[in-house]
Amino acid sequence: MLKNINYDIMESITILSKSLYRYDAYIKDAAGCESCQKLWSEFRKQREKELSMLLLELKKHIESEVVSFEPEFPEVI
Repeated sequence: MLKNINYDIMESITILSKSLYRYDAYIKDAAGCESCQKLWSEFRKQREKELSMLLLELKKHIESEVVSFEPEFPEVI
């Protein structure tokens, strides 16, 4: 079982990755509105920065062995 902190990082990476895909569609859909394209592009840049930060943190967890790949299951009483 993943520790909550590692699960949270991985879940956030997934959510941000999906949002980046959507922003590309939003930018394309806003072809007739320059201000909307700019808005979506700014949001995309912010999410890219957040994603990079999370990926670096996950890498640190893996390198310092905070992320364990050994199965850990709660004790059943």
